[in-house]
Amino acid sequence: MALLHGSVWGEGRTFEDMAGRTVTLTGQVNRIVTTFKPTTLCLFSLGLQDKLVGIDTSSKRDRLTLAVMPGAIDLTGVGSKSTGINFETVTSLKPDLVILYAQKDGFDLAKRLEVMGIASIIVLPESFESVKKSLYLIAAAAGEPERADRVVRLMDEVLLTVETRIALLGSQEKKSGYFASSRGLFSTATGSMLQDEIFARAGVVNVAHDLDGYFQDISPEQLLLWNPDLMVVSQHLHNPVSKGLNSPVVRRVTAVARGEVYRSPSNLAPWDFPSPLAVLGSLWLAKRAYPEQFLDLDLIAEVDRFHVQLFGQSMTAMGGRLNDLVLDGQDQ
Repeated sequence: MALLHGSVWGEGRTFEDMAGRTVTLTGQVNRIVTTFKPTTLCLFSLGLQDKLVGIDTSSKRDRLTLAVMPGAIDLTGVGSKSTGINFETVTSLKPDLVILYAQKDGFDLAKRLEVMGIASIIVLPESFESVKKSLYLIAAAAGEPERADRVVRLMDEVLLTVETRIALLGSQEKKSGYFASSRGLFSTATGSMLQDEIFARAGVVNVAHDLDGYFQDISPEQLLLWNPDLMVVSQHLHNPVSKGLNSPVVRRVTAVARGEVYRSPSNLAPWDFPSPLAVLGSLWLAKRAYPEQFLDLDLIAEVDRFHVQLFGQSMTAMGGRLNDLVLDGQDQ
């Protein structure tokens, strides 16, 4: 994210958001509205929750949200990307800045807000690099760009830990994996999605890497054909997965036969979601896939340290747990 011109509040700041829009902000940004969960998580990571006056409705239910910002329960919910944003509610909050998404009606909302004289930025966090860009953009728009440096440094430290420990793995030693989305056991992440990068950074080959677009539906037979060494189920896949795992075809999949089926952490906020927490997803998966490379690494201690540096509290102190076991088809 490049600042085009202006360096102090009096001059204003003009920069380009992640949709290529030129955005100009003048004056202090004290009232922010987020419209989807990744940006809410990024805002918390940057320590800017005190500027939040409106929040995407789904984030109000998250345990992490309530642990980091207990007062979030009293914030106005503005809707969500999936159900739609209430434009009138957003404008009634008199925000200095609204953070929007690059899908669905995000662009239309940006145009309508511009007519009302309300500044907005569009972010698109769909990779580790774009999560970092989102952090820099949000921090710069809020007038505190230095906050992003700290978060990006923490993310890079985790990724370097993983990279160093799996560096000596040969191509023949690398395991294959399958990710089941919140839509169902047979809905998977393509090579275009963040989950694919989470796998790759962990040294795990996503069997659906060659698919394009958003989540794609597959058949049980395709899953068997891919025959992954391990499977990861989204934390937000709420319907029981036991029926699918116990089907005659799926029981023959190596990951299922060996009990290498896991739920992506954590119960506070998902690590398979675009936010700084996603780097923990790679650390966790690498330790699950290659435990011998991480024998001396205390995962919970590392996760707690990351949460403290990001949110001021450890995951354990916030009542969080990995919640990553799927045993005999039953969620644990």
